[in-house]
Amino acid sequence: MSTDADPHTSSVLELVLTAVPSATLLGARPFEAAAGSVAIVAPCPGRALVESFARHGWRSVVVEPGAARQPSVLQERFAAGAHADVVEHRGSLRRTVKALRALGVSAVVSGSAAGVELTERIAWQLGLPRADPETSRLRYDRGAQAAALHRAALPAPRGIATTSLTEALAWAGTHPLPGYVLAPAAAGVPVEPVVCDGPAWIGSAWPAMVRAAARHGGDTRLLLTERLSARRFVVNSVSRPGADGRTDHAITDVWAERRAWDGTLDRTDLLHPQEPLTRELSAYMLRVLDTLGVMCGPVTARLAREENRGPLLVSALAVPGTSPADEALRRATGCDRVTDALDTWNPRPPVPFLRTPTGHRIVRVHLHPSSGAASNPALGAVLRRLPTVSAAGEDPPAGCGSPFAEVVLSGADPDAVEADYRAIRAVERAGLHEPVRV
Repeated sequence: MSTDADPHTSSVLELVLTAVPSATLLGARPFEAAAGSVAIVAPCPGRALVESFARHGWRSVVVEPGAARQPSVLQERFAAGAHADVVEHRGSLRRTVKALRALGVSAVVSGSAAGVELTERIAWQLGLPRADPETSRLRYDRGAQAAALHRAALPAPRGIATTSLTEALAWAGTHPLPGYVLAPAAAGVPVEPVVCDGPAWIGSAWPAMVRAAARHGGDTRLLLTERLSARRFVVNSVSRPGADGRTDHAITDVWAERRAWDGTLDRTDLLHPQEPLTRELSAYMLRVLDTLGVMCGPVTARLAREENRGPLLVSALAVPGTSPADEALRRATGCDRVTDALDTWNPRPPVPFLRTPTGHRIVRVHLHPSSGAASNPALGAVLRRLPTVSAAGEDPPAGCGSPFAEVVLSGADPDAVEADYRAIRAVERAGLHEPVRV
C-alpha cells in the first residue's frame, strides 16, 4: 500500500491529530457466573476462548482429539497454563469422559467445527444438556443443513455437498446458473470461497479447495452452491432446555455486512432489535434452530436475504464465538456471549434472556493488510485515539476465526461513529499497513 496520502486524507489526519482527545479503552467488569470447569473440544490456535472463560471465573479443560483426528492447523499442542488443563482424546470416549469427570467438568463446548461431534458425544456421556450426537453434522456441516431445511420447506440456497468432483459437475450440469460458489462444507473454516462461472472453473478450483478444507477443517467434503448476490447478515443465538421438554432459543444480536466495490468485507453494523429487518431475520432463524436440532449453547449463523426469497441460511456453527466487539456489545445491549453460553449449562434456575438496548451504534470496521505488511505504530496510535473506538487491532488475530484485523466503534451519536469510520479509512490510505522491508 502506498504511503503517500492524498490531500483529503491529509486534512482528515490533521483533524484527528489535533482535535481528538485520548480515548479510554473499555474494560470488562466482573460477572456473577458460578465458577466451574468447562471442556473446550478441538479449540482454534490461541487462548481467546480460554481467557474469556477465565474472566468469568471458569477454568478450561482443553480436549485435543489427537494428531490423527484433527485438522493440521489444530495440531499445535495447547500448552497447559494458569487457566487451563489439557486432556488428549485418543479414541476412547470412556477414558476421555473419566478424565473430564476427575477434573470436575460441568460444561462442554466445541472450539471449532472439527470438535462439534466429539463435544456432543462427551456431553451425552456426562449427562449434560445436549443435542442428538447422531445428527451432529446439522450443527456444523452446511450441506447437511441445506438438506434439512429443504426437507422442512424452509428457504435455503441450492447446492450439493460432496467429496466427488464428478458429482459436483453433474449437479452443475443439471442446474445451469449464472455463477457458483465452491467452499468447504464445514462452517467456520477460514478458507475463502471461490466464485466459479461454470464447470471448467469448478474443475480447476477443486483440488486446491480439497486440500484447504482438509487442512483447516479436517473434512474433504466441499459445498458447491448457487452464487448469491444478496446482502449478508450474521445472527447470533443461544439455546437452552426449557419447560416441558421444549428448547428455548433467543436471538441475541443481528449484524449487517457491507462490502466494498471489490467484494471485500468493509464493515459489519449491529442492527437494532426492533427493526423490521431484524425481526424478519430472527423469526427465520428461530425456525432454523429447531430444524437443525439445536438444544443447548450458542450458534453463529450467516444469512443472505433476497427480495423474492427472503432469508436464506448460508451456514450455522454451534461454537461459542468471541470477537473484539464483545465488550462493546455487552455495554450497548446487555448481551454477554460467555455468560449466556455458561448459563445454558447451569443447573440452577436460569436467568431470563433479558436485554437492555441503549441505542448505541456499533460498527466493526474490517482492515485488510496485504500479506507481509506490518502496522505503522504512529498511525495505529492515531487510530486508537478516535473518540468512538472501543477496541482496535491492526493485525489479523491468530486462530481459525475471522482472518481480518478490525476496529470496533461504539457510541450514542451515529454521526460521530460515521466520522470515525471515515477517519479510519483515511488512516488506512495514509499507510497504516506498510510492506516489511528485508
